Amino acid sequence: MERVVVVISAPRRRRSPPWFGAETRRALVAGLAVAGLALLAGWPYWRHHPAAAAITLVGCAAIAVDGVLLSTGGRTRRTGLLFTVASVCWAVNWAASWDATIGPIMSPYAQATFYLALAVGVLLYPAGRLEYLADRIWTVLACVVLWGCPTALWVTSKPEWAAFRGESVWWPAPFPDLDVFRIVLRVSGTLYVVLAFSFALVLMLRLPRMGRMRRLLTLPVTVAVGFVAILAALTQKPIMEDSLPLDDLLRVYVVQGAVIVLVPLTLLASGLRVRISELTVAGRMLRLTAPISVERVRDALRDVLHDPTLELWFWAPMEETYVDTAGHPVDLDPEGDAGAGADGRWRRRVRSAAGDPLAVVELGGALRDHESLVEAALAAGGRALETARLQASVHAGLEQVRAAYRRLVRAETVERERLARDLHDGAQQRLLALGAMLGTLEAVTDDPAVKEHARNCRAELMEALAELRALAREVQPALLVQDGLGPALEVLAERIGVRVRLDIAPRRFSREIESTLYSVLCESLSYAVDRAHASQVHVRVGHEDGRLAAEMTCDGAGPCDPAADLAGLSGRVRALRGQVAVGGGPGGGTTVRMDLPCE
Repeated sequence: MERVVVVISAPRRRRSPPWFGAETRRALVAGLAVAGLALLAGWPYWRHHPAAAAITLVGCAAIAVDGVLLSTGGRTRRTGLLFTVASVCWAVNWAASWDATIGPIMSPYAQATFYLALAVGVLLYPAGRLEYLADRIWTVLACVVLWGCPTALWVTSKPEWAAFRGESVWWPAPFPDLDVFRIVLRVSGTLYVVLAFSFALVLMLRLPRMGRMRRLLTLPVTVAVGFVAILAALTQKPIMEDSLPLDDLLRVYVVQGAVIVLVPLTLLASGLRVRISELTVAGRMLRLTAPISVERVRDALRDVLHDPTLELWFWAPMEETYVDTAGHPVDLDPEGDAGAGADGRWRRRVRSAAGDPLAVVELGGALRDHESLVEAALAAGGRALETARLQASVHAGLEQVRAAYRRLVRAETVERERLARDLHDGAQQRLLALGAMLGTLEAVTDDPAVKEHARNCRAELMEALAELRALAREVQPALLVQDGLGPALEVLAERIGVRVRLDIAPRRFSREIESTLYSVLCESLSYAVDRAHASQVHVRVGHEDGRLAAEMTCDGAGPCDPAADLAGLSGRVRALRGQVAVGGGPGGGTTVRMDLPCE
């Protein structure tokens, strides 16, 4: 037999902090590389302006670091790649400071690509795609404006008109015309301002469409980028003049670079906020779920994940199905993948430490962008979910008992109707026929003894028929089936011998509800008359918001506790998911209140 030996190696001693992993090291290397590129591209200017160099190099490095870190995420990968491209373009933009060869003509395109990559990267954040039509339209317009304006500038100008006076500047100008160039400058400056303000508007229009979690994450980035875009356009417009000194142009670049640092800082703040939320979610879950209950666990997840529409279903092993917080079974495949819910919602299947089904959580689709936070919340609430699952299993068992009781009530209602129908169509008809035969015998006989005997038999038969009819009415009054609860209770009130005031809603309800409520009210009225010796009784039945409320009050009280005497009422009402409350006592009258769903 082959022998397998498993060797468990000892853990290596960590030589660096846990946050300084391979991703962080790659991001720092990328930041240093881009900063080095910016230093080389702008060296002629940096030699005399070290403070401006420090600000610009830090901004380039920060955007590059953010880009590399974001590119490691699934949904933020495109944003990260665009931010990395933007950092390289901002570094290349400073090649204009050499005032030689292709640097001057390359600088406007690098600057345009920088702003375009930065803006589109923000529009992609954090979903990883352009979700809205306004985003896509603005992206197309930005490509046309940001790349079209530099092209129109160098086509219609000479390098000295655009602040470049070096002898080796490569500047192919097929149609140089100073008047046309000035018009292009004014139009370009105006388009930059319009583009910036429209970008800020697009960012603001996105916020109401986002979920609460995504809005909290993107709001600071939206404000920062919108501010940067508007300030960049406003600072760019004054330098759109002919024969501008190169130092003035580069000074504006420094100001724009200093403001652009806000973008990586706000992204870092958003990332730290998400990370802090993940670290504090355990404490919040423990605080919000104490004491543990099914509803508290669900509400805690809703609060922590900022999703008021979150739904939670627990696995009931005895019933082998998922149930909701009230214990009602739901149609979910026990073994299949939870996948996507209705209307783009997201379902996550939760399993216990042993791998057994525990629960299914349905969340808003926007929380797919915050999967790590969802995982942290579910892991932190693991013990609470297991305890709540036990409660949900108990609720499911009670729900099965209620369902069985409801089936019993329905069967009892059907049987009452059958028995009442049989009594009416069978026994009563036979007794009526027998009474008619006795009446005929009494009419045709001449024997006084037979006539007297037939008359007595007929009288006894009529009394038996009356008792049978009373029994049929108690089993299932015909008026209850035909006309509803009100007319049936009116007939009952006329026969009990005390003053009864009825306030009954005219609406019809299901057979089970009408039959159950009629029998419960009959028993309550019987108690009021026979045990409580009431002289006045008031019965009210009404409905509101899908609930039926019934109340019987009387001025009498039995010698004992009425709740004990009427304890049998609660089982029949609770079988229909209703509630019964009995109040009163000796000298205080009696009140019986019932509330049950009628939809």
